[in-house]
Amino acid sequence: MARPRIVEKDYYQFQQALRRAVDNGNRIDLSETKRWRAWVKEHHIKEASFKRFGAGMYEGLEPVIIDQDDDEWGGYYMYSKDEEVVLTWVRDPD
Repeated sequence: MARPRIVEKDYYQFQQALRRAVDNGNRIDLSETKRWRAWVKEHHIKEASFKRFGAGMYEGLEPVIIDQDDDEWGGYYMYSKDEEVVLTWVRDPD
């Protein structure tokens, strides 16, 4: 299995992608517990590691999932409106 890495993406492009995800019903918030857990498990996300890494870099990060596997913006993100930053969990293909 490929080694995951955390990548910073363009905050403003992310905001547009998140808006599209909301419009299409593809945004998953932490409050949607069953849907959230299923997505995280299916995509092998190490949430604790990601959160710890992100918290070491930026304050006030919020997690969100864009459930669009066929889109370049599909994935698990942590973002901060105050710092205008977005991080994503990436696993390169084997």
